[in-house]
Amino acid sequence: MPVRSKEFHEYILNHGCTTHVGHNDYLIAPASAFLKYTIETKDAVQLCIDHFPKKQDGNYKKASADALQHFVQAMLPTVMGHFETYQRYLFAGAFERSVYLKEFDISNVQKSLRNATQIDINFSKLAAYRNFSNISVGFLLADAMNDWHNPNSVNSYFKIFTGKGNIYEPDVINKLKVLWQLRHSIVHTGGTLTQVDSQKVLELNTFGDKYIFLEKQFTFELARKFHKIVKASTNTLKTAFMGRLISNISKVDRDNIEKFFEVKSSCHVWLR
Repeated sequence: MPVRSKEFHEYILNHGCTTHVGHNDYLIAPASAFLKYTIETKDAVQLCIDHFPKKQDGNYKKASADALQHFVQAMLPTVMGHFETYQRYLFAGAFERSVYLKEFDISNVQKSLRNATQIDINFSKLAAYRNFSNISVGFLLADAMNDWHNPNSVNSYFKIFTGKGNIYEPDVINKLKVLWQLRHSIVHTGGTLTQVDSQKVLELNTFGDKYIFLEKQFTFELARKFHKIVKASTNTLKTAFMGRLISNISKVDRDNIEKFFEVKSSCHVWLR
């Protein structure tokens, strides 16, 4: 009797690695959750760097070099996917906790967001969240908003909490534009940075029609630099948010907000 071949969905495991960063982690502290994931990707790539077979001269064998390049390249879209999750959950959690803010006028918030993005909450999308006890109104709103890959747009979203302040400074915006474009090219154009796409980001102008090869230390630097970016953006939002809290907020609720804005990492030095 022939062996039955499993369908794709049947390869999904009910359990996997013990270090998985998931939905609940992002609900509690989005920044810490994302930074934890960057460390895991950095460590995974480093394990490959340390143990992939090498030639006697210390250089990688061809199969090792090729496999490492595929692995490093594949890590970028997954990290950027988690970064988008960080942004969405940071916005969602802040919106949910906005009941504790002074002068948070919902009609003005609605006007600001509609000017910044298209909000699409249709019935089918709403119905998909039936019986999810830990899904908030803030999460539904964030999920209905577009353009999370555009740091300028993301800045405009968070201004409902910060006033005129931006969570991303100009130099960070430039870095994120590079990363989002590389992610786009890996996911949508087979790892080639097309001439058209290369002209969308100044730093990539000279890389048109070239395949994206990344140094083996790229994932390490991605994790390291994201620590600085996420610490700054989260703390900027936290400072503005805490400064607007109502005077009679309870200690329990204040502690919950403090925990939500927590920025922790096992690589403490990267947060200095």
